[in-house]
Amino acid sequence: MIRALTLVLVLFCLAGATQGQELNKKLQREKAEIEAQIERERKYEETMEKADGAFKAKEYVTARMAYEEAIQYNAEKEQWLQSKVNDLDILMARRAARSVDSIIVEVPLLGATALPSSESKGIQERQVDATIPEVVEVEEVDSAEAIAETLTPPQVEVEEVPKEAATAIQSVSARDVELKPKAPAAKTEKTKVKEDFSSFENGVTEETFTLQKSEVVRIVVKEGIDVIIFKKVKHKWGGEFFFMDDRDVTRRYWEEQVSMYRQKYPSEDD
Repeated sequence: MIRALTLVLVLFCLAGATQGQELNKKLQREKAEIEAQIERERKYEETMEKADGAFKAKEYVTARMAYEEAIQYNAEKEQWLQSKVNDLDILMARRAARSVDSIIVEVPLLGATALPSSESKGIQERQVDATIPEVVEVEEVDSAEAIAETLTPPQVEVEEVPKEAATAIQSVSARDVELKPKAPAAKTEKTKVKEDFSSFENGVTEETFTLQKSEVVRIVVKEGIDVIIFKKVKHKWGGEFFFMDDRDVTRRYWEEQVSMYRQKYPSEDD
């Protein structure tokens, strides 16, 4: 398109040159219009390249502003460009609405426990083998008294430990406990999970979340195990969007439903 307009402009210049150094007023106006059209086409292509690039990079705010800017450079595509702006507004509103239902929690990392090495495993196996009792052959015994003697442990006289020695033993045991390495704390990571509304009280709970590029009003209506979530998202550059259980609804329907539940469950301030 720009090449075609440039070619027309060159033809106008040649036509003017054949008539003299100065172009007449009509040719001057037509030349100025063609030059302006070329500039608009250049601006449009430059802005659309910026908008498409931002959209692919998921920089939706930048893409939305660029598509809106492109309207002034191409009136023929105004309706199409406006639809892209509206689609991006709804997309960002839905993302903002969903973000307020996510909370950050700490969960243990999987695979945090180290597996035993081959060396430590060998030592452990040797220790287990050492504890296996030796099996010996035992002659049959007919006498019950002889069996009872084998089961009764021998009486061993226990010598009384002096108080000084007992105190020393206790202090050594306490020191050994202090010197033992403490078990490492379990490793955790922070992750986002969907918020559970089971802890909410019955009735209407209203909250306002101020995000970087928008404001979200969330109204949670709880009736026993039933939960209805209303959200209103307002972008900082204008435009409000309404959701009921993550579905797009009209402003009128949203306000009617919210008003009904507010009357059913009036707050203490009302």
